[in-house]
Amino acid sequence: MKTMVTLGALLLTAVPLAASAQSERPMPGEPAPADFKVGGKTGDPLANLPSNVRLISSFGERAVISPDGKKIAFIGKAMGDAFEYDLATGKTRNLTAHMPHNGWTRVHYLPDGSYILVGTRSPAATPGETRRDRMELFWMDAQADGVAIPLEQNLFEGVAVSRISNKIAWAVNTSRKGAAMTPGSDGSSTMYVGDVVVENGLAKLVNRRAITTANWNQCVFEAQDFLAGDKGVVGPCYRGRTDGKYDTDVTSINIADGAVTKYAVPANQYAEVEGIFPDGKRTMVECSNDTHEGLELCVLELKANKPRYHRISHVLDYGNYRFSNPTVGPDGDTIAFQFAHAKDDYGAGRGILLMKGIK
Repeated sequence: MKTMVTLGALLLTAVPLAASAQSERPMPGEPAPADFKVGGKTGDPLANLPSNVRLISSFGERAVISPDGKKIAFIGKAMGDAFEYDLATGKTRNLTAHMPHNGWTRVHYLPDGSYILVGTRSPAATPGETRRDRMELFWMDAQADGVAIPLEQNLFEGVAVSRISNKIAWAVNTSRKGAAMTPGSDGSSTMYVGDVVVENGLAKLVNRRAITTANWNQCVFEAQDFLAGDKGVVGPCYRGRTDGKYDTDVTSINIADGAVTKYAVPANQYAEVEGIFPDGKRTMVECSNDTHEGLELCVLELKANKPRYHRISHVLDYGNYRFSNPTVGPDGDTIAFQFAHAKDDYGAGRGILLMKGIK
């Protein structure tokens, strides 16, 4: 997937997260940093998995667990088909091969088992431009035998989907045509929420509203998940750096008033928020010293004062690899995630794994 644009190419200069359109709450004390040294263990990390981890697919990326915990949906490759793995039978089926499409980057479940897809109806001249400017939201029925219905909404990167309702959240970037995401530009990043209404086999997105906006010289939002009770949206807010890399803040946005909370993570380490636990008290985090070296999986408490932050994987012991894009199942004890090499494009996956017994 070397043709896919990375976020590091989109976000060029480091700046602090300033107040949003509403207000930002103060940063609490930082948790102790984890140890992410790259080791030199020999062998294939996938052939030496811990007893609570297993590989369920030798290809794929961006896995999500179904509302009943019985299936895993994932994307085969960026701008490819969506697939689904049945935990009971061990069989994988293609969810989208039956219809014409231009490729998908994400698949999610609504609470009723139907699907939200991210793709495009009109690709741009390059894959990078398509991913940046042309991605849209679609709905597909739970049987996955109909066409994907466009919800008439573009977005930046990912979408958050509620566990308890058909509410979703997404971010949109706005600028003059051709503007770069750099400080001083006239671009902005806005988080939205809305509801997917399904009637007579058709879907539409209603009750759309913006909940907060940041300027590009602050950071760029991405929707990831909902807090418990759908009271807020959790997601990363990306900040570029002068060395071409990028950092993220772990943030949540209160849906009622748009207030932004930034959660404490260790200084000088990468921490990108991913799937949240069903009780809303903890979240998964992609973590490392440097994303170019690789990524591990961490768990962060979403609390104000010195939250617990700890590492639960050790793929870096084998060298420059990534465990990434974790999502949490309804039991709060299972995560699905992906494997990749550190040299792969961000978000790219080479297989899907499950881990049980998350502490």
